[in-house]
Amino acid sequence: MAFIIAALGIWANKVVPPQHLPWRQLDPARPLGFGTKSQLLRLSLSTSKTCMEMARDIEGFVTVPSDPKRPSNTCGWDIARVVYGQNDITLAGEANMQCPLSVGTYLWVRELDGLAQERFGTGLKKIHHMGTYSCRRQNGNNSGQWSEHAFANAWDIAGFELSDGRLISVRLDWPKSNDKAAYLRDARDAACKIFKVTLSPDYNAAHYDHFHVDMGPSSACR
Repeated sequence: MAFIIAALGIWANKVVPPQHLPWRQLDPARPLGFGTKSQLLRLSLSTSKTCMEMARDIEGFVTVPSDPKRPSNTCGWDIARVVYGQNDITLAGEANMQCPLSVGTYLWVRELDGLAQERFGTGLKKIHHMGTYSCRRQNGNNSGQWSEHAFANAWDIAGFELSDGRLISVRLDWPKSNDKAAYLRDARDAACKIFKVTLSPDYNAAHYDHFHVDMGPSSACR
């Protein structure tokens, strides 16, 4: 049996595209596949050096190492990246991100750009967001589990701006039945293929105006 399993693994490595195989190393240049989410998780469990070098070497990814931030014994980070955007797509304000979150962001924004070109005939220009870091617990509570935002391991996104100037707002367009609403659902579904947690307005009322994505220990796609 072990021989058969090994043989199947060798066969898969030769004929199946690497992005579909969870045990292969993540290659940010490849399209999303069935194994991408698992590969990104493996990256998050590897050494920080491995991820930081990968992020540094992604062509067109505008990002630099972030200065450490330790305002308390709990919040902050030791190793992260400052993300500005990629290629011609910018963030409306820089964002400090734990390295695996930044690599996931690169993959997602690339998907968002492709989805925009398919649906609207124009690419993505800017991501409007609410930031990544906030030293707080989940749901604004004074006690309980810390939010992934406390470690710059989560990102809240309010909307998108297309190259032709059109704006797509989670708050305004999610409730509608048009191309913008469909794009937002496609964006949510793409995020679910990348991040550990993706929350949209479908999750609860607190997310009526933004998407939340993170690389924390939980798992959710809503």
